[in-house]
Amino acid sequence: MFGFLRKLFGSFSGGTNPFAPWRDKVNQGIPNSNGMPTSIEEGMEWQAADFVAAFSHSGSPIDGSKLDYSEASLALVDQVLDDFHRRREPLPDDLHFLTSAYVFEVARRAFGGRYLRGDKDNPFVLTIGRGEAEIGVCVMAKVRGRVVNGPEDSIPFFYAGIAPVVASGRGAMLI
Repeated sequence: MFGFLRKLFGSFSGGTNPFAPWRDKVNQGIPNSNGMPTSIEEGMEWQAADFVAAFSHSGSPIDGSKLDYSEASLALVDQVLDDFHRRREPLPDDLHFLTSAYVFEVARRAFGGRYLRGDKDNPFVLTIGRGEAEIGVCVMAKVRGRVVNGPEDSIPFFYAGIAPVVASGRGAMLI
């Protein structure tokens, strides 16, 4: 379990983080004394920043400078996932998590929310709102589905469905 958390949140003790070697180049704030994020939200922020850093070098298949946490930037995310789909290659687990974290953080910055533990297909779920109007946003299965199923699981289309549900004031689970 602890190895999974280290991989998930990129914990390390000195030196370069083996799970996210570019982390040292990313300004993520000050971690607590043991190098771990202080919350799931902070952990997701770090992983989303690592996604941006991974595509911010010359020769990258997308322009990482345009990964600005905007709705429009999700077209670039979709492009990365489409490349895997077209090549019929599986999405590596680490890139799956980084990509999911970026999509989560785009949504959280726009709509607020907090992360809760989910199930096998969606280990984390972004919950927006409270009570009768609580919405669960299941990004992780959607990211994997985009690689497997292609454009029918479009990330921008999925994201565009969040705002109308939030505006409706009704609870829902977006999968």
